[in-house]
Amino acid sequence: MPRQERPLESEDTPLLRFAGDLRRLRLRAGRLSYRELGKRTNYSAAALSEALSGRRLPSLAVTGAVVRACGGDIDEWTERWRHLASAQPGASADTPAPYVGLAPYQVGDADRFFGREAVTDTLVKLVDDRPFVGVFGSSGAGKSSLLRAGLVARSRRIPIVITPGADPISELAVAVANVADEPVDRVRGDLAAGPEALRGWLAKATGDVLLVVDQFEEAFTLCHEADRDWLIRALTNAAGPHARIVVGVRADFYGHCARHPELVTALHRAQVMLGPMSTEELRSAITEPAARAGATIETALVARLVSDVAGQPSVLPLVSHALAETWQRRRGMVVTLTGYDDVGGVEHALARTAERTFEQFTEEERTAARLLFLRLVVPGDGTEDTKRRARRTDLPVPDALLDRLAASRLITISRDSVELTHEALLRAWPRLAGWISQDRDGLRAQHRLAEATAIWESHDRDPDTLYRGARLDQAAALRDRLNRHEREFLDAGLAADDARTKADRRATNRLRRLAAGLTALAVLLAGTALAAIAAQHKAARQRNEALSLRASDTARDMIAGRPRDAATLALAAYRLAPTPEARDVLLLAHAAAGATTLGRGYASPPGRFAVTYAAGTDDEQLWRRVGTTWRPAATLRTANSYLRVNSIDERRAIYWAGNTRSFLWDLADLDHPRRITVPADLGMMDSMDRTGSLLGAVGTDRTARVWRVGDRSVRRLPATEVLGTAVLADGSGIVLSRRDGAQDAIEKWTPDGRLTTTLLRVPHPAVVQAGPAGLIVITSYLSSANMTIMDVRDQHAPRVVARADGLDETGTAAFDPTGRTVAVVDGAEARIWDAGTGAQILSLRTQGLHLSTPRLDGGELSLLDGKSAVWRIDSDLNAVIRQTCASPGTVDWDSNFPGTARKQPCLRTDGTP
Repeated sequence: MPRQERPLESEDTPLLRFAGDLRRLRLRAGRLSYRELGKRTNYSAAALSEALSGRRLPSLAVTGAVVRACGGDIDEWTERWRHLASAQPGASADTPAPYVGLAPYQVGDADRFFGREAVTDTLVKLVDDRPFVGVFGSSGAGKSSLLRAGLVARSRRIPIVITPGADPISELAVAVANVADEPVDRVRGDLAAGPEALRGWLAKATGDVLLVVDQFEEAFTLCHEADRDWLIRALTNAAGPHARIVVGVRADFYGHCARHPELVTALHRAQVMLGPMSTEELRSAITEPAARAGATIETALVARLVSDVAGQPSVLPLVSHALAETWQRRRGMVVTLTGYDDVGGVEHALARTAERTFEQFTEEERTAARLLFLRLVVPGDGTEDTKRRARRTDLPVPDALLDRLAASRLITISRDSVELTHEALLRAWPRLAGWISQDRDGLRAQHRLAEATAIWESHDRDPDTLYRGARLDQAAALRDRLNRHEREFLDAGLAADDARTKADRRATNRLRRLAAGLTALAVLLAGTALAAIAAQHKAARQRNEALSLRASDTARDMIAGRPRDAATLALAAYRLAPTPEARDVLLLAHAAAGATTLGRGYASPPGRFAVTYAAGTDDEQLWRRVGTTWRPAATLRTANSYLRVNSIDERRAIYWAGNTRSFLWDLADLDHPRRITVPADLGMMDSMDRTGSLLGAVGTDRTARVWRVGDRSVRRLPATEVLGTAVLADGSGIVLSRRDGAQDAIEKWTPDGRLTTTLLRVPHPAVVQAGPAGLIVITSYLSSANMTIMDVRDQHAPRVVARADGLDETGTAAFDPTGRTVAVVDGAEARIWDAGTGAQILSLRTQGLHLSTPRLDGGELSLLDGKSAVWRIDSDLNAVIRQTCASPGTVDWDSNFPGTARKQPCLRTDGTP
């Protein structure tokens, strides 16, 4: 006969009442024995007896198992258990938590910052050796903690720590004014006058300065182009013996940094790549903070945590948050595996915290919280989603709600701004991830609207900066989520649009009255008929041109969502008045309507083969062309590196990993790509001939090197201060960009080391790129990028084919493989020239469409948009019109062209123009 359960002495404490109620639940389920209960719960009879003894609180897992086995309400018991657990000894807040949760470790947290000692030593030494240093790592790798609790805490220099935000000049002004003990307005005025002023202000400090710019990726996600250029020039110019500059950058923005020559030069051999922690580093980060607080961590918990996260690059904030939550459920001063399981482990702890906080809100508060979280996100455009700071005054959210979210460590509130505590929240909280996914286009539109509002206010509410057309209609649909400033911007745009409509109507009425009057005069005064008709035609032409321009503007705004309708509307505008703007939009909309993507998106427009981003890794997926389709080939192991240049025959490629290592890939067999071993003393490869057999490189001593694949030796050219090389396609020569005082000399050399001619001298810094048929492109960077396209086959009479000046930092050149044409593309315009005559065969305004990475085939230009889809732009207007008319969209003629006779965009029933 089984032994009878020992009765509880009393139920005068919450713990004893909890145990008594559990016992009564067991009795109601049929007086289950512990042996039978053990079969149903997979726990031993001894463990179950202890759980119902009333001596200590059972774990949530055991409690839940018993309740399920006995048919109880699991939600009710879970809530009851959590309430009781929060009142248990050891759960008080008397002992500060040794873990910071989602927030980065600050300088004052150095005594509990563990696991990164080795990389901190490396970074400290590198900062001592180099004036400008970059720290790269994925989101969640711990860059901010390393910079603050590691580098700044160890440095003897005067620390200045900022993030760029949307206004880096003001951010720097506030920080520098604090160090210099000067008025902020005076410092900001000096900095705004020119980026060189930062160096002078840092020199006024009483000692050496360490300026840390954390979250430097904000320069690309939040800053306007002019502010971004200012910041890059200011930082690179300020770095020196008495001012060390360190930038922390998310790894997926490495390519953005590589587009700026100043950063490329400054970061050469001055980078730290922060990867996942090793097992020992993880153990130290987990156990040492608790030990410093006088606590211990169960060995089983350490093993479980290490197993859960080892080798993963972006989980440190989640680990810290899970440990902070587990700390609140410790037993005395022991952090237990049971407590870790109770909070849901690394995977669910953050989501549970966020969800529990959200569920406590009223419906009105939930709506406000949703709008708040979405305002603190920048949706990725070819990169992951990122957090953003917002001014507190721009958030239509009650202060009480902000304080509750801050208390849950979901947001961080500074003096005048609010931001997510960590980007890990974007991925770990399914509700937030779902909001972003459902409303990604709306978020982008709202983000653009916020930027446009800021521009409008900074220009004293200039009406020329207001929205119009489709952008205004899209903004009006967002009214419910806008703040006061944005609603004022929207209302001003609607008022201006209404005024324009009324003005157009009055103008149309005047034209009609004028036409009627002219008709009457024609009857009365036959001699003035021709003049009247001419005036009427002129007025009609001017009206048609104005309407065509307005419709083109509307069609441009429709490209992203309705490209086929945009193409048809642009064609109708072109039929009404053949303006260059209508033609541009027609070509672009036609390209957008036929845009294609593959896999996770193209890395570059396809040619002999296609390259996309591989799923779940930083590698690249190769694709083989089979007829008109693509079939996957091998995966190219290119993690932490990026394509520098392809050979013209596309059978070899050079990849760069930072500015210290380069790799040569043989891509002849797409199923079996292989790395070609290069000589150790070759240096950084940056160019090759048509087949990738002859390579150019720059050594660490700034000399040019030439190597032919298969040779045992490397040839050094007798040229110094070399910045870059460009091997001519036929291998007959090599063009060098070489520093010569304040300028760069562009020189042509023979592969065996003889200087044949100096082609050009341009402002420093300059980059040279070689194409087929003796073509080269020389890009010099001063206040903007300027490109010179040359034919250098005749060394005695090199010929300038074309020039493109005033380009932005995205300016890129592309050559037709046969050398017939050459293209230059930046964020504002795409242009194609005939390489033989120098005649421009295409000029296309692409402002605001984020088109880049050009590939040229005769007169057809392929570009990638922000979603890594390929747009093929055909310069043959007639062919574009025929294809548009083969499957036309819809046009609301009366709305877009009021007061004009209806025209058919496609003139014939067979769809041809």
